[in-house]
Amino acid sequence: MLSNGMVFLVACGAVVCVGTIGTVYQIYQMVLTDARARGLKHPRLWGMFAMNGNQSSGFLVYLIVRRKYPVIHMSEEDRRNIEYRKKAAGVGLVFLAIGAIGLVVCSMVFLNI
Repeated sequence: MLSNGMVFLVACGAVVCVGTIGTVYQIYQMVLTDARARGLKHPRLWGMFAMNGNQSSGFLVYLIVRRKYPVIHMSEEDRRNIEYRKKAAGVGLVFLAIGAIGLVVCSMVFLNI
């Protein structure tokens, strides 16, 4: 039987997972929209590359490469979409931070670390 401490740990872990997945998805969508507006070849590949979790190196490479490509066509809807995605990524980061803080606090309180 799971103790209350373990239930809280699992719940905080789930919040971290939701925050991580949400943030990564929003970054993918922002890069996809931006790459299409700039006319880069293979925008989905750039999106996948940018959401690489290895110290955000893929996203940094995308930001460096995209400077060579000016925005060709970005509709007002695309601009609103990117702004929405930025806010949604911020919410995902809040979930991630709350879950991480919860994991630390729960592990210290319930597991007597």
